[in-house]
Amino acid sequence: MSEILNEKETVLSVRNLRKSFGDLEVLRGVDIDIFKGDVVAVIGPSGCGKSTFLRCLNCLEDADGGEIMFDGENLVDMKVDINVHRQKIGMVFQQFNLFNNLTVMQNITLAPVLIAKKKIAKIKCKNRWIKLANLFKGKDKKKPLLEIEKPIEVVQKESEEKAIDLLKRIGLEDKANVYPATLSGGQKQRIAIVRALAMEPKVILFDEPTSALDPEMVGEVLDLMTELAKDGMTMVVVTHEMGFAKEVANRVIFIDEGVVKEDAPPKEFFLNPKNERLKEFLSKVL
Repeated sequence: MSEILNEKETVLSVRNLRKSFGDLEVLRGVDIDIFKGDVVAVIGPSGCGKSTFLRCLNCLEDADGGEIMFDGENLVDMKVDINVHRQKIGMVFQQFNLFNNLTVMQNITLAPVLIAKKKIAKIKCKNRWIKLANLFKGKDKKKPLLEIEKPIEVVQKESEEKAIDLLKRIGLEDKANVYPATLSGGQKQRIAIVRALAMEPKVILFDEPTSALDPEMVGEVLDLMTELAKDGMTMVVVTHEMGFAKEVANRVIFIDEGVVKEDAPPKEFFLNPKNERLKEFLSKVL
């Protein structure tokens, strides 16, 4: 019984993940399991495949082989509807990727409202076919129409309320109706994180979230990420911030030459590295 209680819930399971760009083999067989509540810091030299690994997890890059198991399906399989799964895999980029022609509120509510509209449209389409089929069926054989759980107006209102709650959490509720161009880099990145949170993801992927920020703005973004970690959010963070990796992550992985060469708790990773290439890397960055 104790073994069952101690068993961790796997959020992402990656096996033999491979990705090439032309003749350049970037990922050569990555194997890793990400468990619920993990904060995994991913470090390694430039060009080692860190960002490509992250983009494959979110299906922004199509893997050439291997498995990425999420919610019981292999995301590498071309038959899988990745848009359904991507709703639960948040992504935060280096350059924020906010829509400059939309307000902060519109940026945060865009995805949940758009997804709701698509679901409603799909139900309406199915109902049209049900109505047509029912014309040729007896009274006792007619199928009931599918119910629309919430009208789009309700979804919009609820999404805006959630957005305000999230903005209050980061102290930026007064920025709800401004455009991203008026914000500092640190504010933009915190809004980008809130936008990911609005989808209630199972995991958030961070691709060097502080690399485009001025030094004085790095702290406010890392503070928010630290708060998310304390709340139990599962996170995979490609980062050059060794302090974050040491103090916030519960695991640190070292990717080099397209494979995971070390995966250990921070204390063991930094104080007692086993891989020779990692030892060399740490000697240059610490």
